[in-house]
Parts: sequence; C-alpha cells; structure tokens
Amino acid sequence: MRVGSAALKGVTGLVLLFLLFPVLVVVLISFSSVDFLSFPPPGLSLRWYRTIFSDWQWIDAFWVTAQVGALTALLSTLLGVPAAFALSRHVTRGRGMLNALVLAALVTPSVIKALAIYLYYVPLGLLNTIPGLAFAHTVSGIPFVVINVVASLAGYDRDIERAATIHGASPVRAVFGVTLPIIAPAIIVGAVFAFMQSAQELLIAIFVLSTLQKPLAVKLWEGVRVAIDPSIAAATTSVTLLVILGLVTVMLANRRSRPVRTVAHA
Repeated sequence: MRVGSAALKGVTGLVLLFLLFPVLVVVLISFSSVDFLSFPPPGLSLRWYRTIFSDWQWIDAFWVTAQVGALTALLSTLLGVPAAFALSRHVTRGRGMLNALVLAALVTPSVIKALAIYLYYVPLGLLNTIPGLAFAHTVSGIPFVVINVVASLAGYDRDIERAATIHGASPVRAVFGVTLPIIAPAIIVGAVFAFMQSAQELLIAIFVLSTLQKPLAVKLWEGVRVAIDPSIAAATTSVTLLVILGLVTVMLANRRSRPVRTVAHA
C-alpha cells in the first residue's frame, strides 16, 4: 500500500509539473536581463516589470481590466444571486430548461457571443464603452455565481431562516440578515470567478472596445503580434499573479464556509 501510495503521489507530482512548466517558463523569462526571449535567462532583472509599470499604455490596460472586471463581478452578483434563489426555491416546472439556459453562456463559442453582442450593441451605442464590455462579460459571469449559490443553498438549513421569521423578522429581512451572511463565501467565490473570466476574455473585448481602449488580454494579444520581448512575459506573470490571488480568495472563502455549514447542520 505504501509503495502504491508513493507511486500515485509521484505520478501526481509529475502531472502537476507538466501542467505548470509553461507557467514557470514564462515567470522566469519575465525576470530576464536581455532584450529577447531566452530560457533559461542569462541573468535576472526587474527591468521588464519597470517597463510595463512605467508605460501608460500598459497601466491603462490594467486599469481598464480592473474597471471591467469589478463591474462584471458586481453585476453578476446582483443578477446571479436572485436567479439562484429562484432556481433553488421557487421554480418547480422547467427547472432543467432554465438551468440549461443559465449555463448556455459557458458553452457558447466566444466568436458567436462576440458577433451577436456587436450586432446588438450597434443601435444601442454601447460599443467602445466600459459599461458595454462589462454588460457583455456579465452574460458569462452570471453562471459562475448561480452555480456556487445554488450549491450552497442546497446544503443550507432553512430552519435557521424560519427561526428568524418566527422571532419577528420579515422574510426579506431573514434572507438578508441570516441567509446571505451564511452563504456569503459562495457568493464571493462566484464573484471572483466572474472577475477572472472577464480579465482573460479576448474576442468579445476586441469586438466591443475595438482599439480605442484595450484591456489587458487585448494588449497582450497585440503585443505578441507586433513584437515578442520579455515585457510580454512580465505582463503575463502579472495576470497569473492576479489569478493566484483570486484562487487564494476562493480557498479562504471555502475554508470560512466549512464551520458555518457544520453549525447549520448540527
């Protein structure tokens, strides 16, 4: 058993190394001291990080990404949480169809969504606007919130909410004062994933914002097309760090939710 367990751990480690190796290569190249891509880098330097964070175009790309991502996470939460409550508690007939419609945004090809949104935005004047791109990304962000909140509500003990109602709280106040704080980790997880999918989305951003304002994904794509130097690796590493921070937030939210669920089922 010990030999089999050690072999399984070894294989798992090799698989993880294989999956993470491209990321490690990009991270190391981002610290290169030369003007071209070279692995392993002949020397280490922070020059490329100084380059991107002193260039207003890169700073503007980070700022646009942060604005769009934050608005996407907010809208996805405001729309996804009520949808999750409706699907979990009030919809009986056609629930499977509604779930499929909510999740359709995750399986629809990006080019189809981008073209449809572009044609829809032209008469509305939403092209080349930050809110327009955030609205478009919200379509793909809502499913992340709905999935997590529905799963959390499935394991939530409604007797706690009923107890609050018995003691004088209105149903709405019981939901806001009792239920939402308990399922808050699931809401945070959904919002984080909505932000992350917004930060890495490319095709819709190209169609909606064109070249007037460039989020980070578009800036990286254009940089790869024009010239490849370690500044691209530095910007990519910054995005990777953003993703890692999002995953850490998700892990902390899940850890916070465990004792609450235990108490709720006690």
